[in-house]
Amino acid sequence: MKAFGGFVLAAAGLIGASMGALMLLFPSAADHEALELTAVVAFAVHVAAFAAARMLRRGNLWVAWGVGSVLRLGALVVYAALVVKVLALPPAPALIGCATFLFLPTLIEPLLLLK
Repeated sequence: MKAFGGFVLAAAGLIGASMGALMLLFPSAADHEALELTAVVAFAVHVAAFAAARMLRRGNLWVAWGVGSVLRLGALVVYAALVVKVLALPPAPALIGCATFLFLPTLIEPLLLLK
């Protein structure tokens, strides 16, 4: 349980810090709204993917990490379709933010899957 809590805190920190940096690059209110929504979605995807990977890691660590990666990639694809067609958010900050927010916490995930 310690590893799960550590991942949640680390993911929140990485997403928050990168969102702050992206808000400097995309200064409008609509851009900030897109980044905020994207950060929430990415965080939820990370928590779900890490929980799934933790359950599968006993069988095969590589499979567990792969399942988490596929979930994140699927979330990016679905979010890209929603941003443009349904949510009418500014696409550049939403998609750059989504890719960034989904990528950064995956760098620490293998370290915490081993615990």
